[in-house]
Amino acid sequence: MKKMRRIVKKRQLLNKRLVLNIILVLFMFLSIGYSTLSTNLNINGNLNVKKYYEKTLYNVLAKEAETGGLATKYTGAHHDSFTDAPSKDIYHWYATNDTQGTQILDKNNVIFADHCWQMIRTTDTGGVKMIYNGEAENNQCLNTRGTHPGYSGLNSEYIVGPYWYGTDYTYDSSTQTFKVSGTTEKATMSDSTASGLVGKYTCKSENIDDSCAAIVLIDSYNAPNTNVIAINSNSHYSQFGTLEFNASAPSPAHVGYMYNTVYTSNSKSMTSTEVMFSSNSLSTSYWYADSVTWGSPTANRYNLDNPDQVTSTANYPSLVGKYTFRNATQTYTNSNVYYIVAVNNSTMYYITLSNSGNHTLSDFNYTYTYGDSFTDNGDGTYTINNPTTIERKDWYTSYSSVGANKYVCKNAVNDTCSYLWYTTATSNTSMTYISSSKNYKYAKGFTWDGSKYVLNNDTSTTFFDWNETNKTSINNAHYTCWNDTGECTTISYIYYMSGTKPYYINITNGKSVEDAVNEMLYDDGVNQVNSTMKSGVDAWYKHYLLEDYSDYLEDTIFCNDRSISSLGGWNPDGGMTNTYLQFKNYNVSSDLSCTNTTDKFSVSNNKAKLTYKVGLMSSSEINILNNDNVRKAGRYYWLASPYFFNIIYYAYSCVVTSSGHLSNDGIYFSQGLRPAVSLKPGTVYLSGDGFMEHPYVVDTN
Repeated sequence: MKKMRRIVKKRQLLNKRLVLNIILVLFMFLSIGYSTLSTNLNINGNLNVKKYYEKTLYNVLAKEAETGGLATKYTGAHHDSFTDAPSKDIYHWYATNDTQGTQILDKNNVIFADHCWQMIRTTDTGGVKMIYNGEAENNQCLNTRGTHPGYSGLNSEYIVGPYWYGTDYTYDSSTQTFKVSGTTEKATMSDSTASGLVGKYTCKSENIDDSCAAIVLIDSYNAPNTNVIAINSNSHYSQFGTLEFNASAPSPAHVGYMYNTVYTSNSKSMTSTEVMFSSNSLSTSYWYADSVTWGSPTANRYNLDNPDQVTSTANYPSLVGKYTFRNATQTYTNSNVYYIVAVNNSTMYYITLSNSGNHTLSDFNYTYTYGDSFTDNGDGTYTINNPTTIERKDWYTSYSSVGANKYVCKNAVNDTCSYLWYTTATSNTSMTYISSSKNYKYAKGFTWDGSKYVLNNDTSTTFFDWNETNKTSINNAHYTCWNDTGECTTISYIYYMSGTKPYYINITNGKSVEDAVNEMLYDDGVNQVNSTMKSGVDAWYKHYLLEDYSDYLEDTIFCNDRSISSLGGWNPDGGMTNTYLQFKNYNVSSDLSCTNTTDKFSVSNNKAKLTYKVGLMSSSEINILNNDNVRKAGRYYWLASPYFFNIIYYAYSCVVTSSGHLSNDGIYFSQGLRPAVSLKPGTVYLSGDGFMEHPYVVDTN
């Protein structure tokens, strides 16, 4: 039946075009005379339609550009079809100022498939690429339209059932509620049923006739929770709701519209902290003493000797060097007691004498021997050169003499210890350091003996060689086994250093960082798993366009260009460990070319194969508009172009801000979804002039 309807529609379209051609001939005959018209007839009597007379959207943009309007011809290299050679010029809207940008918004509006779209550019096959602009209201595309159904992000929910699921849904605009439809089934979510429920909709109801204010699309199952994309009725007019570009983000692979192999980012804390003191408040009601006695008069307890109180807060500084329980009872005893080392206003800083026996202050008043260099004694011990010693109780006022980048032994004997510390920061209450127990070996390269990695000794370095002002050693020695032997079955590649924290990926089976980058971004099998965005776009297309409108769309390339403009710390030849991996569109570009075959998403491309003829606009396609007013839609929305891989917020891709500015966002944030499609060459419009009030209406009859 659906096939028969399409055949009937095509016949109706052919008949309508024949009538239009006859009318056009008569019009031209009456307007310009027979002698002029005859020059447009070939020897077979067929009409050669004059340029721009055919009512196609391609001609709208071409005429606008070639008559000095608000469009221009693209002159760069590009190829829109994965199979056919370019045959047409590319034209696109182009504004030189905000006034022109606003004017274009009353020239580029289209109604297709009962939805509003905005023309962006033509394709070199003769089609017209458009971006979604919400549901039409009264055959208009005004920016005062209300809300409509759309996604509200990806969520993790505990779904069991048994609930009714459907391959589709219906929406009642009068009640703003949804129902499952299509092929339906009642099922309980579990390990055995989940794969059959992915891609289906549910109101999470046990009654098939129940409606819901928000229906969910099953995206994936991760027992015991289910990842779902919710659809409600509150979507901004310009977009089909909001959705994450990808719910996963800790790998460069996740910037892909599709992806496969993932090398996940890890981080390691290289530092430890020695806490010198704790702090708490003082009070005039507490009792204080110059000394304490263990076990007398109360056994197995510390006892204050001749305790006293202070009469006012002005006396607080005099409490330095005294003991207290911070208790208002004169005879109170406890297994712990506090020794006050410093006072600041009404705050005391103290060392705790613990309950492990008859211990005195000397047992907790550690010594720290420090210097600018050390000697490795070769027997597992280290000796501080030109040493200076500081006691724990004096740390509050003297810590700055230690500072960062010093070598320290705790409780050294003859200035020697088994565990050497390298300070990275000090404060009046603590010291942050790297221990010799983490004195790992690093190298620029490695060998693989068939079962394990062995770091190259000639370029090896230690973590003690690194400091905040000179990262040269790590910049040229990214590989490590996290040990001091330099041998391991899993090697780590450090691509960024944040302070003293390395960020890295793990690599196995003799592979290198070059192999890892290739597998994540360029390998022939890179496109196997849908991003969250692709799942959402495909579900939208299947619901709204698949059955009745696919025949009007061309199979064009949607570019997800993962070309790298700067490897940063991913450069195996010594990349800087304080720079990010940057993709092509890190620097705003107007280049419509798509470098890699695996980034040219198309129904015809088996290496980047789309399910349907739909995708997202690239940042270059949006950038050629040249003005924020043309691009803005009142909300942030996603583009298909990767931006960079960042160690703090991980993967980023390009977005358009609510004001139309090109920017970027972490791919795990939820932003507007605006699908893009391209009308086939020769698709005509029936009426309209591109204004929001009178959009071009595409002929789909």
